[in-house]
Amino acid sequence: MSTVKRRKLAPPENNQISAIAAVRQTLKTKTSSPKSSDRNLLHVIQISTETPTSDDQVHETAAVDQTLEPKQVADKRNTLYSTIVLDNCDYKEYEDGSRSMIIKPGDRLVVSGLFEISVHKGEVTLLGATLILSKRYKVFAPLTHSLPVIRCLGTSLSHAEINLYPFESKLLNLKLLSPLFGGLCEDSSQGTSSGLETSQQTKSKNFQIHFSPSDGHQKVPFIPLSSPPEWNLSISNCLGDSRRVHVVFVCGPKSSGKSTFSKLLVNRLLSASAPEGSNTSHGVVLLDLDPGQPEYSPPGQISLVHVREPCFGPPFSHPIPASGNKGLRTHSIGAVSPTLDPSLYKACALDLFSEYRKFRSFNPKCPLVINTPGWVLGTGLEILVDLVGSIKPTEIIYMSQEGPPDVVESLQKVRKSTKFITLPSQTSENLIRTSAHLRKMQFMSYFHLDPNLDNSPCWNPQPLISIPPWEIKYSGKNPGLLGIICYGESPPVELLSEALNGSIASVVVIEDIRAIPDWASEESDKKRSPRPNYDYFHPDTVFESPLIIRSPEDLPYFNPKNAITLNPQYSYSIGLVLIRGIDVARRRIQVITPIASSVIEELQEANKTIALVHGKLDTPGWAYTEHLIQEASLKKRIETKHESRDLNQDNKDGNLSVSSRNFRNSRAFVKLFEEVPWVETLEGHQGRSVGSFVWRVRRDLGKPTESWD
Repeated sequence: MSTVKRRKLAPPENNQISAIAAVRQTLKTKTSSPKSSDRNLLHVIQISTETPTSDDQVHETAAVDQTLEPKQVADKRNTLYSTIVLDNCDYKEYEDGSRSMIIKPGDRLVVSGLFEISVHKGEVTLLGATLILSKRYKVFAPLTHSLPVIRCLGTSLSHAEINLYPFESKLLNLKLLSPLFGGLCEDSSQGTSSGLETSQQTKSKNFQIHFSPSDGHQKVPFIPLSSPPEWNLSISNCLGDSRRVHVVFVCGPKSSGKSTFSKLLVNRLLSASAPEGSNTSHGVVLLDLDPGQPEYSPPGQISLVHVREPCFGPPFSHPIPASGNKGLRTHSIGAVSPTLDPSLYKACALDLFSEYRKFRSFNPKCPLVINTPGWVLGTGLEILVDLVGSIKPTEIIYMSQEGPPDVVESLQKVRKSTKFITLPSQTSENLIRTSAHLRKMQFMSYFHLDPNLDNSPCWNPQPLISIPPWEIKYSGKNPGLLGIICYGESPPVELLSEALNGSIASVVVIEDIRAIPDWASEESDKKRSPRPNYDYFHPDTVFESPLIIRSPEDLPYFNPKNAITLNPQYSYSIGLVLIRGIDVARRRIQVITPIASSVIEELQEANKTIALVHGKLDTPGWAYTEHLIQEASLKKRIETKHESRDLNQDNKDGNLSVSSRNFRNSRAFVKLFEEVPWVETLEGHQGRSVGSFVWRVRRDLGKPTESWD
């Protein structure tokens, strides 16, 4: 067998360098670190408010040799995030970790972590909202998203005085169940490298003030939220005409900033509708049509939400409407993309808009913001065109100035009288979590909600396996379930229980029996009732009888040969359930859900029936391994605690046996969970290094559809 020899490259005999290397050396000389005497100085750079620069631009680009490069953008590591000066006059720190500070006109403050903010003098802006003599607002600024920026506008006549208070959230405790929730906030035990003197600490218990990307965690980039000038101008134009109620339709390609822009717009509309000197508002209605990354619901659903409080956090920090916000109506489409059933998606969207029109009759001044998924080609474009033609928005915001041209032209032709605005895309530069990761975090956040929450969300940090399940009687006298419907690919009746067990399903309330196509009472021989307004689902379809068949476990299953979907005019979703098991002997389905018991009691009192809708949602593999990750974390803590003590004792005896003992413990630990369903352990050379192991979900509950986040 021939061997590959490495040849040593000799250095060049001369000292000539390339032109690019010369430019790099020049830039390195210009951006070299200052003298040691200036290391502890905080340099504050203010941007003139007379020029139309971006809100987050804090330095100008540096010019270099024009013969090689016309411009060289300054390194982001030298960007100054917070421009306030922490001196004894304008900044105070208290024993409970709270901070009070003065923000002068034109200054900005970038903070990460969990904190509450209140304004005592003047006004500040935060994520589009204007806070004036405000109450305490909770802000969740994790490192998985761009950090919010607190500003005192340069046009303000006086400075602003604000207080920041730390607060605890059990949401962070989910890191013991999944590594995805680890590192959301900066560890306060780490040192700071912001250039401040040690007497001027910038960290509190749960939040940190950032002056540069190098503050604190070196592996995680700190990126403040950027709002381009075009965005700000467009939002201002939406507020200009107060004589009409705005219906803003936000669309565009995926990852173009639609959700961020919608959040800024909703927050700004809330502030604009509040009376002068007050933070209360009649609210804004958000029609969230993005099932992949919804704002106030778990993935797989589209919803209509009456927003009364500004949003200062990512979606997984508020997976349901709370804190003054109220869900008006929700529909389940059984997938994270409209591609599963475009007709059902469009019908659900139009039904939610119809619900907004009813709501507007009692709240005539309440505007509507519509956020759409990033599917703009092919069938996705047809859906957008149909929605625009039916909704007739006052403004269409297209979040891309690069087309595609045929998409822009098609949307413009639908409503020529509608103002059409194209804005630059604003993709997130923070790649700590992918869209799939954030969707999984939102699922976990939803299912770990405490169903007895009062006003603000509260989470249960224990594994779902330790939560007592609800039981749904599916057969016998007075069953609590009408039937099970599968959207998309319907499994054979003999495989229904295997497909359901361990999956996520939607709980849909049947308001009227007309929600089910071709339904007739099994106790009479009358002709089946007509299907009003149902032609867009099943035109000219002949349904096979019976509509409901029974599985070998006696589960009521809507005949998969009919492939029906529920009419959204007569049904709505109240949440998701995780099917933990099926007790065939007792005819019970065991489910875990954060749906409040009061909601279920109201349905029972109203004699309304429910159906379980099973679709193509992501496989909840995270739920199968939560207890394993928690046990592994506890085991690691115990081993770390005793390892040093055992190592010292073994050193005295001259026998190092820690490695073998740890190996035996790990094997024993894995053996305890060999019977865990749908989870297998990879050991040895099974794609891993020798002696290692990992848990992997081996069950395929259906491949998730392509996401158009």
